[in-house]
Amino acid sequence: MTDRKGAASGFAPGALDGANWSRPLAGEGCLADLAPTGRLRLGQFDLHVVECAAELFLREGIASVKMIDIADAAQVGVATLYRHFSTKTALAVGAATLMWSYFNDRISSLVESAEFLDMSGAQRLERLLGEYAASYVQNSSFVSFLDEFDHLVLSEGLQADDLEAYGAQIDSFYLMFDDAYLLGRQDGSVVREVDFRTFYTSVAHALIGVAQKLSRGEVISSDRFANGTKELEYIIDMAVSYLSQGTT
Repeated sequence: MTDRKGAASGFAPGALDGANWSRPLAGEGCLADLAPTGRLRLGQFDLHVVECAAELFLREGIASVKMIDIADAAQVGVATLYRHFSTKTALAVGAATLMWSYFNDRISSLVESAEFLDMSGAQRLERLLGEYAASYVQNSSFVSFLDEFDHLVLSEGLQADDLEAYGAQIDSFYLMFDDAYLLGRQDGSVVREVDFRTFYTSVAHALIGVAQKLSRGEVISSDRFANGTKELEYIIDMAVSYLSQGTT
């Protein structure tokens, strides 16, 4: 199998940026979770397998990866893999949940920093949205994975229970944004009152939608993705300006 290449100008090719996304490991690759004896530490098996699956999905795409590929990467037997994860779809859900949890950890570190706590509500919103956009730019393979994952969820007809943990990771981001919005209303930096959940969802969908289009590459010459990162910046500027400038 060959590695997928980042297609859009300004988007870095390759898998997740380890400094930004990956949980620190003891060594190189998913095999770093193996104990020196070659046996997994108790309670680490599922995490180890999901990490290995995530690395493969990012490099090759979900459709191109077979269960035997994941078993080989994790250095486990295929039968053992199937006992823990009956389908590749279940592994894809686990991988998506795990990757968003890495991003959640990164955002949590940001919102706990002294610099962030000194910001106004509007500044916090701008910084949080900027983190989204920067991460999408730096991790085009993750953006492509999310696009393919969404199609997988729809085609497989997954139920809400199947996506409960995944949804919880996504929903956790909203609370950080909502706190920033409420602070902005209190400190005066956010002038316009809105249905913030709908506002947040609209902006989040706009950012990921543009990022996914950038990761797929230009279809026609007028797409002009050489300025792709500017499109993300303009979305953020419009969103923050809309809240901070109020009605005219």
